[in-house]
Amino acid sequence: MITNEAMSTLLLKTKPLGTSNNDEYAHFVEWDGCILISCFARDLPSSFDKTTYSDRTECETSINHLHLENVSIALELIDVWEKTLRRNFAGEEFNIVVTCEPDGKEAVARFYQLRPEEVAWLNEENDLENYKHEAILLLKVH
Repeated sequence: MITNEAMSTLLLKTKPLGTSNNDEYAHFVEWDGCILISCFARDLPSSFDKTTYSDRTECETSINHLHLENVSIALELIDVWEKTLRRNFAGEEFNIVVTCEPDGKEAVARFYQLRPEEVAWLNEENDLENYKHEAILLLKVH
């Protein structure tokens, strides 16, 4: 797990809730080379085209994101995502990203598959400290 200083500080103060109500967001479907949260993958065209999204990474990061009340909820959700992705898509690589306000409120969790031919949504080679106004966490799933 890679974090910026704001997220590292926040994680030291954050306690897991211990209860997960995220089952509805832990079921995934494969659609034309994309791994999507099932309940968000409705009304999709029969195949991927570049009229709505520039590539599959953009498609996944747009569809596979949740706005959550706080970082504690986001941490529970990404734990479920990590386990499900490892179990159901062994051999594939994913990035799970959580961003939130420095106080831990208004978290957004998202995930996408890494593809060598596409640019990653979050470039981990960039210094995460460049994100000055938010706490950010990157979890790599291999």
